[in-house]
Amino acid sequence: MNFRNLTVAAVGGLIASFSFVPAVQATGDVWVEGSYEFLNLPDIKFITENVDNNVANLNMVAQKQFVNDTGNLDGFRFDGGIANIPVMGGASFASIKGFFAWYDETTDLQCKNNIPAGLGSRCIASPLFDNPNTREFVSTFATNTSLFTTDRDVNHWGAAVEITQGPTGLKAGPAFRRIDQDTTITGRQINPNIGGGSEPFELTYAEDLETNYWGAFVGADGQIDLGGGWSLIADGEAGLYWADTDYSGSYVVTNAISFGGGPNVNQSLSLESDELAFIGTFKAALEKNFGLFKLAGFGRVEYISSAPDVAYNDLDTFNGTIVKQGPDDETRLGERYAYSASVGARVTVPMGGQ
Repeated sequence: MNFRNLTVAAVGGLIASFSFVPAVQATGDVWVEGSYEFLNLPDIKFITENVDNNVANLNMVAQKQFVNDTGNLDGFRFDGGIANIPVMGGASFASIKGFFAWYDETTDLQCKNNIPAGLGSRCIASPLFDNPNTREFVSTFATNTSLFTTDRDVNHWGAAVEITQGPTGLKAGPAFRRIDQDTTITGRQINPNIGGGSEPFELTYAEDLETNYWGAFVGADGQIDLGGGWSLIADGEAGLYWADTDYSGSYVVTNAISFGGGPNVNQSLSLESDELAFIGTFKAALEKNFGLFKLAGFGRVEYISSAPDVAYNDLDTFNGTIVKQGPDDETRLGERYAYSASVGARVTVPMGGQ
């Protein structure tokens, strides 16, 4: 059974069924939300540095990874939908909802090389993949200061259909969401070139990382009447999703020093992976009913058990001998959790008689 096709068919069938609800029953609530959200995704660790200054013996170079981007993002999110549409003779209620959020982050990483000339270089950018028959290109940056700029743009959006069972507040339905990450890392020398040839080095790494989540959720919501038109509302959801990730990366370096390679490199790589993910959301709101509309302030937290984590290559060999030692061999996809927290406001406008 194709889980993705089943989810799409379920969403399409439920949406289509709403179009046949008689006009007299076409009541519900139209709502929109705006919030400011903090999102934490896996770090980007592309540039490495030497743990110590002893790099004369290239067979035993210990490495550690810089963090180009910590994954701490913040941006705006908008949600909206139609809720409380009577279905099944009014015994249950249906909702259609969706959201879109975007985050932009630019970080600079400066590497000041303090290794004496002739011994090597502190900052290293490895190739995306190894060639087992040759000593791999390892772009290094000699006794100078280098600047690496990481631009990370993330779009996070999704849609869901839910059915609420009468007044109990229990609900369930199919859902889809997507996290689309575009990352660009540029490197350049910011002082006169020393030992790297007639021209300073330039580095560009571009990454497109897309994850689609196909699944379904269950949840419950409840409301406490505080009097005077005020209500305290709590809403929780938990779901299982199939996380389908596609990665594509390109890596171009010119005029760099290398261990056993030329000064230029041009590589591209594509990867994919599938994981089972859990997504949980909790939201609390304080709402005031003004009659023609309702206004609420809310806070929301969300946990995603599986977000893509790229482990970049940092192990190179020549005829079976390690020339650069690190924890990863070949760029590959892994997984790590992600979470978000947001605060915002909601406006709800009832349609028809309730």
